[in-house]
Amino acid sequence: MMKTQNKYLYNKRLKILKLAKNIISEEGLNSNTFQIIASKHKLNISEIYLLFPDHNKDLLKFSLDQLNIELKEYCKSIDLIRLPVHKRIRKILLSKFEIMNKEKNFYKKIFLNSLIPNKNISLPTQLYKSIDQIWYLAGDTSVDFNFYTKRLILAGIYSRVILFFINNDNQQELENVLDLNLKKVARIPEIKSKIKILKDYFPNVMKFVKNSI
Repeated sequence: MMKTQNKYLYNKRLKILKLAKNIISEEGLNSNTFQIIASKHKLNISEIYLLFPDHNKDLLKFSLDQLNIELKEYCKSIDLIRLPVHKRIRKILLSKFEIMNKEKNFYKKIFLNSLIPNKNISLPTQLYKSIDQIWYLAGDTSVDFNFYTKRLILAGIYSRVILFFINNDNQQELENVLDLNLKKVARIPEIKSKIKILKDYFPNVMKFVKNSI
């Protein structure tokens, strides 16, 4: 019974998210988003609030979680194991951008919204979840120093490339920017290189997330 109920609520949240994507893509995200959804589609606003108790914060977290789920399912159909690690990362990232590109206006609006101080979601938390998933899908089994340095380095790369993706529509240029940055990942095994890359990327990561703290 509990599993059936959870699936029912999950599907209801998916329905609201689908409606919200259309509205946010056109009008952006604001304090009236749920009211607009309810009014436009003749839904009970109280029920929507029950599905998303923290309102926009819950909606954005749910949408990004769904993006990660879609990426995971997509990657199951890709033969990643035969590729070198940095090429696995490249393929996963390009796959994610391909998924996001289908609803680019929506993702552009929510990512720009997340850069506003103290707005809706914790950007560092969501950034970490995305990076951790990418390494997991790439088959990463590192521990200790390797675990953290890989994620910090990729956070810097991801933040640079996603900002390029949001502000540009040229796929070839996106791949060029990604390839230029992924050269860093190919050199991760060298401890000295790790330390140098951390020095290069840490300020950029902090600059990217500071507005959300």
